[in-house]
Amino acid sequence: MAISIYDPRTMGKLVERMPKVHTFIRDTFFRNVETFDTAKIDVDFKKGNRALAPFVHKKIGGVTIENEGYQTNTYEPPLVAPNKITTVDDILKRTPGENLYGGKSPNQRAVEKMQRDFSELDEMITRREEWMCCQALFTGKIPVLDKDGKEVQAEIDFGFTNKTTLKSTESWKTTTGGKLKQLKAWKKKVQETGFVNCDICLMGDEALEAFLTDEEVQKLLDVRNYELAVIKPKALPNGATYIGTLHGENMDIYSYNGMYLDNWTDPKKPTNKPLLPTNVVALLSSEATYSMYYGAVGIVDEAGKTIAVVEGQRVPEQWVERKPARRFLQLNSAPLCVPHEVDSWYIAEVC
Repeated sequence: MAISIYDPRTMGKLVERMPKVHTFIRDTFFRNVETFDTAKIDVDFKKGNRALAPFVHKKIGGVTIENEGYQTNTYEPPLVAPNKITTVDDILKRTPGENLYGGKSPNQRAVEKMQRDFSELDEMITRREEWMCCQALFTGKIPVLDKDGKEVQAEIDFGFTNKTTLKSTESWKTTTGGKLKQLKAWKKKVQETGFVNCDICLMGDEALEAFLTDEEVQKLLDVRNYELAVIKPKALPNGATYIGTLHGENMDIYSYNGMYLDNWTDPKKPTNKPLLPTNVVALLSSEATYSMYYGAVGIVDEAGKTIAVVEGQRVPEQWVERKPARRFLQLNSAPLCVPHEVDSWYIAEVC
């Protein structure tokens, strides 16, 4: 029996074989991945304290400690569903790079186009996931806007407050010294409120340049002070660059050159923008718990003409339209990045 390449099971296997796009923020911090069979996801937040166990008299006995409460937030992961169209011309005409005389059959071209389309759609969704993770960490909010900049659903707000914006008189560009002291203070703030130790420092391009050219930092990075700090830039395969380590703070410094195309702020003038704002310093912890959740996606089963609810990170879908004849391939996903410990990092605008 002939196998249709458009069968959902076949499409699913094709998607699984697609190479993943490496993304520094998502892969480094949002490592816990879970899928759900519901459109909405409930997330419990519980925050402890530093209370000490009480002393008690030997003849009196123990002291009852009240249970800590927790907060449950309900989120609805936004749907992303890019699609590609295949027409008769796409499978009848020679594709770029195809031999002029040893031509492929229309069915071969259809299979190859499906693979290319799925790869492109998967990369688009992955880039969206990375953008969402960056928004969650660098702003504490995720705006959900369509391609025209209109709100699709309510903005996702995690209630993040560990952030500061330096005054113009305190800007790293115009001041000398004090930068290391500020990093220590911000790190201490996270230790007090988030109960984790920040061991990763991300710096935008402007912030990094101001940091490395600072006289105080230059003295610290002198070769004679190797035990205090070392700068040894090394490009990593996932878009980040390791800059060096502040040994005294046990903190690695990175820059990140990830970019995205902003085609919704001004649809007439799409602009490439950095995922990590150039003026931002972010102190993060590899100890913190962050997750990538995926809500259920509803699709139409063409065979049974019924609506099915599917659980998964990527859900392929296809349908046919006539006049003109064309086939749609769509890749659905409902991702949501959740930084459970909302006080476990610090953001500073320094320039």
